[in-house]
Amino acid sequence: MIITKLKGGLGNQMFQYAIARSLSSKNTVYLDLSFLKNNNTSSVHFTKRDFELGIFPVSYKISSDKEREIFYSKSFTNRILRKLLYGNFTHITQSENEFVNISASKNIYLDGYFQSEKYFAHIRDILLTDFTFPDLDVENKIVQKEINATENAVSIHLRRGDYLKPDIQKYHGSLPSEYYLEAINFLNENFENCSFFVFSDDIIYCKEIFKNIKNIEYIDHNHGNNSWKDMYLMTQCRHHIIANSSFSWWGAWLGQKDGKTIAPKNWFNKEVANFDIQDIIPKNWITI
Repeated sequence: MIITKLKGGLGNQMFQYAIARSLSSKNTVYLDLSFLKNNNTSSVHFTKRDFELGIFPVSYKISSDKEREIFYSKSFTNRILRKLLYGNFTHITQSENEFVNISASKNIYLDGYFQSEKYFAHIRDILLTDFTFPDLDVENKIVQKEINATENAVSIHLRRGDYLKPDIQKYHGSLPSEYYLEAINFLNENFENCSFFVFSDDIIYCKEIFKNIKNIEYIDHNHGNNSWKDMYLMTQCRHHIIANSSFSWWGAWLGQKDGKTIAPKNWFNKEVANFDIQDIIPKNWITI
């Protein structure tokens, strides 16, 4: 039994599912939704998230309160039950976002973000099927058709919103406009007739910093429960300029066109977090 604790938004939940799927000898993974249920109020320091994997045709079961009690409890009775029902059980916990080496085991509980393709690159084809998006509505199909008619369509993702909250800002940091402008210049210099499709929770800011960029379109009609449609549209682009965000990471990784992906070299605020960027960014991506 492979159980993964879900926390964070869609992109993070996809990472947590992907690592569990890679470790499961069967098609079904078990999801622990307790964090999402128990942390259901947003504040200036925290953004609540809902279960979002339901848009995909993934196979999963929800772990029960009783199962979690057996996994966690140190009582004699539950230790006996744990041994009888599951045998040896391994708990894997990330302290922050460091890469964790995981030994083979039939029973694993995963608690972390696991933001690296190193955990699951070997099952890419399976994940491309598992993360099949639903059909788009008419408005988004028009954008999809436009993207697919463009040889060098580029997705640009800017995440501000909750990243501007003090605690999150301190850890992640917000990317400077220079990062995006340098990435745009790189693509314009190396590919002809690039068209840029901007996805953001702050379109007003985007229009200001990109006011001198030609062939640019702003996608600002997918919000709330429809945000996944932005990720789907990102996957349709050939090239990608991603934010330090798991959302656009997946928008690029799920893409199947032979293009360039540009990612920020400072994924986290290096003053408070120091992780090997090579664990997060695939080796064939470009960092700026």
